[in-house]
Amino acid sequence: MVSDRARLRNVQALRAVAAVAVVLAHLGGTTGIEDTWLAGDYGWLRPLHFPGNAGVDLFFVISGLIMVVTASRMTAGTASAGTFLYRRATRIYPVYWVATLPVLALFLLAPQMVNSSASAPPRILESLLLFPQPGAPLLLVGWTLTFELYFYLVFALALLLPPRRRPLVLGAWGAVIVALAFAFPTTTQPWLALVSSPLSLEFLFGAVVGWLILQRRFVSPVAVTVVGGIAATAAIWLGGEAVTGGWYRAVVVGGLLAVFVYGVVGLEATDRLVAPRWLQTLGDASYSLYLWHVLILAAMGRFLLARLPDNAAVHGLALVSTFAVVIVGSSIAYRLIERPLLRLFRGRQKRPGQAPASIADRTPAANASGHSHAPK
Repeated sequence: MVSDRARLRNVQALRAVAAVAVVLAHLGGTTGIEDTWLAGDYGWLRPLHFPGNAGVDLFFVISGLIMVVTASRMTAGTASAGTFLYRRATRIYPVYWVATLPVLALFLLAPQMVNSSASAPPRILESLLLFPQPGAPLLLVGWTLTFELYFYLVFALALLLPPRRRPLVLGAWGAVIVALAFAFPTTTQPWLALVSSPLSLEFLFGAVVGWLILQRRFVSPVAVTVVGGIAATAAIWLGGEAVTGGWYRAVVVGGLLAVFVYGVVGLEATDRLVAPRWLQTLGDASYSLYLWHVLILAAMGRFLLARLPDNAAVHGLALVSTFAVVIVGSSIAYRLIERPLLRLFRGRQKRPGQAPASIADRTPAANASGHSHAPK
């Protein structure tokens, strides 16, 4: 499996699932596009609002898995750590900045139109650097990328050690997270809230799955996938608002999703099931889908959906059409913006300790890696 790390096709498909879940979360709910801009009180997508948050948790688990697998052959030392951070920074920031520019322009012209429901107005510098801040960043989903960068910094520290000792760093980090989470359960200080959030434990769950992949330890993939999928779905669907933050989200939802991901990877590794190509292709564009969907939804809501009449047929057609535009628009952004930027930075001189190109370079978390609600 180590030699096949660029072929985690089921993981790529799961990224598509995660991104679509986030889109559905922003389409439905009392603060979603449906209730905000479409006439009538139909609320067809409201039940998907809270469950859609779990797309973020799935992204975090996948991120932990991918980082462990792709870094398995990187030698210990500062060169590997520096290369890792360079690749992660150039993977996350350029596309994110391009997607943030329209929001920044709007914020400078009409600040009341950007994240007006957040606890504090967005800060420009913190938003661009993806640093913690009291409110939401300019680009709403950027808060999850802040968690991603936090994880990358910790993982870079682990790369200073030989592969067999890296789990010690991640394990110690997990212990620190738990200790800080209990010591500062309600802190409002942005940096402390980041480092003490139990949500970061989801990266560690994914790292465990990555380690199991490297060891080729796949136990009953079919049973694990079915049981893990059912349990995760039940926890997500029944969790309600608890899915948006806290220990329930991090441990229950994140843990069960890790079990499900482990099973799904096992299905591919044992040649039982590979996701369809179209879903893998959507997974390739999942970072762009993640970044651009909020802007596309907001633009469609303000300039088109708000002008539609109160009619059930129109309402349903509007939802389907909006979803389709988001998928198509994000796919175009992937081909015209994300891929050229990635080629630009990957085309530069290779650095010492650089790992081979892998699936990790095709999306976050981002990449990606979100939802409008910050973790509680």
